This record gives sequence, structure tokens and C-alpha cells, in this order.
Amino acid sequence: MNVSEFAEQIVFGKTLEDKLIVPGRLTPDGDVRNRPDVRSLVSPGRPIGLEMRHDLISTGVPPSDGQLENERTRGQLLHFLANHELLATELMALVLLKFPEAPHAFRQGILVTLQEEQTHTQMYIKRMRECGIEFGAYPLGGRFWRTVEPMQSPMDFVSRLSLTFEQANLDYSLHFANVFGRLGDSETARMLQKIYEDEIGHVRHGLHWFRQWKNPEQSDWEAYQDSLQYPMSPQRGRGPRAAFNREGRVLAGLTDDFIDSIEVFRQSSGRPPTVRWFDPSAESELAGESDSHLLDQLGIDLELAMVPVARQDDIVLVRQLPSRDLRKQLIDVGFDLPELVALDSRQTLAHRKLRECVPWAWTPNNHRVAEPLVQSVLRPPPEWSNEQTVLFRKSWSANCLGRWLSQGDQNQFKDSPTPDWFSKSDCVAIEIFEQADVQEALDEIRSRGFEKAVFKLDLGASGRGQRRFVTGRKLDQSDEAWLRSVFEDSKSFAFAPPEDTFQQAVAVIEPELERVVDLSFLWDVRFENSKFTEASEPCDRTPKDLEQNSLTKCLGWTRSLVTAGRKYVGTRLSKPFFDCAPEVKQFLLADRGEKLGAIVNWLEPRLTAELSARNFAGCFGADAFLYRGVGGELLVKPVVEFNPRMTMGHVALAMQKKVAAGVVAEFRVLTKSEWSQLPDSIKRAPLTTSKDGRWSSGIVRLSEISEKTKLVPVVLIGRDCLEAVG
Repeated sequence: MNVSEFAEQIVFGKTLEDKLIVPGRLTPDGDVRNRPDVRSLVSPGRPIGLEMRHDLISTGVPPSDGQLENERTRGQLLHFLANHELLATELMALVLLKFPEAPHAFRQGILVTLQEEQTHTQMYIKRMRECGIEFGAYPLGGRFWRTVEPMQSPMDFVSRLSLTFEQANLDYSLHFANVFGRLGDSETARMLQKIYEDEIGHVRHGLHWFRQWKNPEQSDWEAYQDSLQYPMSPQRGRGPRAAFNREGRVLAGLTDDFIDSIEVFRQSSGRPPTVRWFDPSAESELAGESDSHLLDQLGIDLELAMVPVARQDDIVLVRQLPSRDLRKQLIDVGFDLPELVALDSRQTLAHRKLRECVPWAWTPNNHRVAEPLVQSVLRPPPEWSNEQTVLFRKSWSANCLGRWLSQGDQNQFKDSPTPDWFSKSDCVAIEIFEQADVQEALDEIRSRGFEKAVFKLDLGASGRGQRRFVTGRKLDQSDEAWLRSVFEDSKSFAFAPPEDTFQQAVAVIEPELERVVDLSFLWDVRFENSKFTEASEPCDRTPKDLEQNSLTKCLGWTRSLVTAGRKYVGTRLSKPFFDCAPEVKQFLLADRGEKLGAIVNWLEPRLTAELSARNFAGCFGADAFLYRGVGGELLVKPVVEFNPRMTMGHVALAMQKKVAAGVVAEFRVLTKSEWSQLPDSIKRAPLTTSKDGRWSSGIVRLSEISEKTKLVPVVLIGRDCLEAVG
């Protein structure tokens, strides 16, 4: 038998004996004129019962480590692995047939590797039968075949099989050898250890020829990435994160740079990914402000806050790709790192099937960002109309609160009456249209019995454009000068939809209350078959209509950390009220947090009506707070302002599950100065975890730090870290 005859029997054979034949001594190839056509084979020959299934998206997930106590389940895992070995055998035979002119040494190496793959297949079949499983008992997938078979050169083969699927097996084979060893199944453990050692040689063989054929001016990693075409990617050259095997890759000859790079590489390989990106400028854009330099830097500083809310098979667009070291740190602390793509390179995603675009906020600019991807998404972006700007305005949230606290509101929402421990209408903000309105509003607030008031720009964010005033006295020169500057700027920058026929508020003034605890309530809002593209009164749609049409989902609530100047600085991740007075804890947490639930139940139907009327979809947040009334009683102001976008509260909710039970933790946005002042013992403290892998102490940093850095997002875990920041 010559080499080609041997390879043909494996590729086209109809029995396992054909596939696993031991050829003995092989002679050189003879006449190749009558050889079968192997330029495009949908499937290799297979015995009845072992046919490759192309009609299934998935042939199932192999059993998890925890299920392998059962003998039959072990056989199921071995069945899954045996199919891979058989596919590798067939593909190695195929490369011998496709490329008869390849270097003799390469073909000889393939012959040796092929016969080892035959042996591996036999070992798996024997052991699975001992577990009570026959080969063919489960569907057999053909992903390896579909991915490698179209190869146009031996270089394609070594890139796709040797450096991708066989490299991944360095993780799987050693991992399962260790698992079976721990279970006391020494026979299977020894078998997998032998397969692992052989796979090191297989990868080494492929790497040798890869280096012979690649562009010598490229590194191994650069050439490897260039050699794979989507949907193939380095993602498939790695097993599960917990099984990543650096030692085996070193023994196979891979460089440290290559190993580090594949460890942190991420790309969606199955489910169409959601494309996400951070944008700190939504309110500034709509207000017409233009400090792009500052906003770009804040975008760089905070954009990895999208990592906790993303799934591993999502895509996050970033202004600046993080270093490999930072990506590895994020993986090591337990984040499911998504694929990271440069914002300026997003057009490279246009050829991929994408699920949807989910920016931090939908604004005209973010619609422009999404534009190159619109034709590729399964769920198109929501339509933007200038009227939606009202959702970002503090005057809108104030008007909503005023209406919702009114008697008329009670008639519409009978199933969610206003609790008596809510603030009354005297706490609602007053709209300011021109500078002369300020003094009048302050006098009005004084007449309500409040000594202090807060001025807020209608489209300000995170404490910007705010000033505290004392009621009951005339504005001084400093106040007048500050207000004059604010109103002059508003004439240049205020954003008003062109169809508006009414004057937009520039700001609001509200009574300053004695805040005790800040809260944020968070939703994901969806509406099916919504035809309401223009604003309408909420009463145009009945609560029953909304209930049928709404997919509004309350994600939860968080405790926000806000400075005396009303600037957001972080969110408590666990034990949210540990530092509060017993009276406050009792008020909020009594009866399993009944009052917190009541706030959600009061807000949700009212928000649903408003947002549906404006065709809003996406993440949404409502800020509220607990305060002390004039008589010292605890009350809740259920609406301070709305955020028709994702918020840091959404980020915090995604991170809460990573904190160990009973441990105090906070998500904080530190200034660079605050970060610099932290003791090195805190900044460099190793992250510790509980038995279930959740964080118990230490610090997690979510950004690079450079000379240009303004803000540093971190997670502080444990009282020592919290006390160090203060």
C-alpha cells in the first residue's frame, strides 16, 4: 500500500476498520491520474451510525467536571473526545491527498501524527465501551471538518488544525487527565496523559512548518492571526479559562508572547454578539457642550466599565485598546472578558452577523457610531427623534414627579397608590427659563418652609452646573455673575428640537433636603409593536394596554455614593447600609425590604406609561433618596432625576454577584489624585477569593493609568480598602 492509497482508505472508508487500519510499511505514491477528487468534500466516508451531522447547530455540550462521578457520563465525555480524534485522523489523511507536492519531511510528520490519532481514537472507543457507551450513541458533529477541509495550502492546515484545534487539546486533555485522577479513575487519567503528551508533539510539528512558511517579518502571533479567516479565530485555540495550560505550550515551542496573547484573546464564536460601547457625553452632546478633549479622556478612563455588563461573546468598542497585562488582570479576577475592538475600526465588524448595538446612551452621535453596523444587526437600533431629548431633562423628571404625586395620578394608577412616607408636592423642583426666574423660585421655595435650594442645569450631569442657594435673601453679586454666565452659555448651547413651539427650561431649582441615603432603581425597557413615535399623554394608553405591550424588566436597586456637591463617586456592591443608623436600616429593610419594593412598584407603571409614549427602549435609571423631614421623620423622594441610558448602577449590579457573602465592597470612581494617595499596600494587595471563587478582599482596577488619566474606576473589597479611600 502506498501513502495515497492509505490516505484514501481513511478518508473514503465506510467502516471503522478502514479508518483505523495499521498500514505496515508504506511505499511511495504511484500513478495519481485516477485518484478521487478531494478539492471539496462535504463529508468523509463514514460507517452507518457514525455519519457526520451537518444539520445540527450543536451536537450538545459535553458533561461538566461535576457530572463525571457517573460511569456512563464519563463514557459520554469520551464519546465526545473520540469524535475529535477521528476527525483529526481523517483531516490528516485529507492533507496528504490534497497536497502531494508538499515537502517530504512535512508529509512524513503528518503520517506519524495520523497514526497516533488513530491510536487515540481506539483508546477512547475501548474505554467508552467499558463505560457502557458505543461509538455513535450520540450525534457526531463536524465542526473540525467544516473548518479545516476548505484549506488551500499546507499552511492553512497547520494554522487551523495544529495551532488551533490541537493547541486547544493541550488544555482539554491535561485538564481531564487531572479530573479523572482526582476521581480515582487512574486508567482514564493515564490514557489522557498519554494523549496530552502526544498532542505536544503534534503542535510542535505544526509550529515548525508554520514558521517555515509564514512571513519572516511577522511574529508568530501576528502571522497566526493573519492566517485565520472569520469565523476561525485564535479563540478556538484555547480551552476553558480555568484549564489554560501554559506549560504544555512552552513544551510545544510556542513563545511567551504567543502564549500571553492567546490567553487574553477573545472573539465571539457562536451566538451573534451584542456590540456595546461607553459614552460619557450624552447630556453634554444634547446640551451642545463641546469639551471633546475632556470627554474623550473620560471615555478612555471609564470605557472598561462595559466589561462587567457584557457577556464573553459580546463585543465592546473602545477608544484605546487596553494592554495585554490589563486584559489578563481582568480575566484573572474573574471577568468574562468580551472581544475588544477599536472604535475607529468598527467597520471591520460589518461582515459579521451581529445581534444588536447597545451604547451607553442612544443619542444622535451614537446613532452615527452605529451606522456602519446597521446592515449587520439582527435587531436594528431604535429610531431617534429630537423629541426624545426631553427624557434627559431634569425639568421632565420634575414634571413627572409633580403629576405622579397629584390626586389625578392616583385615579390612573389605583393599583399602586402613593405611600404616605413619600415626599409631598412641596419638594418638587421649579422650572427656570430665564435669570429673572431664579429669585422668584427661591422665594417660592422659602414660602414652602425650606431654607436652602439647589440650582441644576436642565441637561447637566454628575453634579456639573449646580449651585446651592440660601432662600429668603436676595441674590448677591457673585450669584448674579455665575447665573449670568450660565444663561449666556445656554443661549449658545441649549439643544431644542426644531419642531418645539415652546420655550425649554434652562434649569430647575429644588428644595435642598437633608439626604440620608441615595438610591438608584434600574430597568431594562422594551416595547413590542410600538407605533408611538411622537409624544402623547400617558393617559392615551391604559395600564392594561401597557401590561400587554411592555417588556419592562426591573433589574434591581443600588445604593449610590454621592458627595455633598451631589457628584456621583460610586456604588455600594454589598451590605449597602452597613454604615447607616439602625433607624435607617429598619426603615429600608424591614419586612424583607418592603419599602424598597414599594418604590419599585410605584415607579414602574408610571415610567412604563411615559417611556412607551415616547417609544423609548433600553437601559433606564431613576435616582431617589431617603431624607429627614422638617420634624426629623424619614421620608423618600422617589424621583430626583431620570437617566434614560445605562448608568454606573447597571455596572454595579453586574458586579455584585462577584462579591463573597458578608463582605463589604464598593465600586468607586476615584480621581487620579485619590488613586495616587492610596497606600501601595492597598494598591498592590493581591485579590483574595472565597471557596466559591467570589471576591473577599483586595482591589480590582478597571483602567490603565497614564499621564492623561482623570478618573480611575476600581472595586474596593473589604473594610481595609474602604477605610483607605475614606
